[in-house]
Amino acid sequence: YDATGKRGLTPLTKCIAAMRMLAYGITADCVDEYLKIGASTAHECMKKFCLAIIEVFGEEYLRKPNQADVDRLLQVAEARDFSGMLGCIDCMHWEWKNCPSGWKGAGSE
Repeated sequence: YDATGKRGLTPLTKCIAAMRMLAYGITADCVDEYLKIGASTAHECMKKFCLAIIEVFGEEYLRKPNQADVDRLLQVAEARDFSGMLGCIDCMHWEWKNCPSGWKGAGSE
């Protein structure tokens, strides 16, 4: 509730706005129709969400690779005939299940 007693947005709604923006690559004003949240609020939620992710997972997952990581990635690349490539989602043979249907098969020639 805000200072006037009006109920505001729930934390879940704010997280959903940030995750939809990240997942679908949409702008802050696009979540307004679905979640009834203003663009400036959605943008602020995105910033806070990203800062929280960095704070919680940064040390473990958002760090520079150590030598063991580099060696492992280079071995995987070598096994897939990409010698010297440290890592690339396009070359790691990952299936992207949420790929827009218009992009299906693009880049796999």
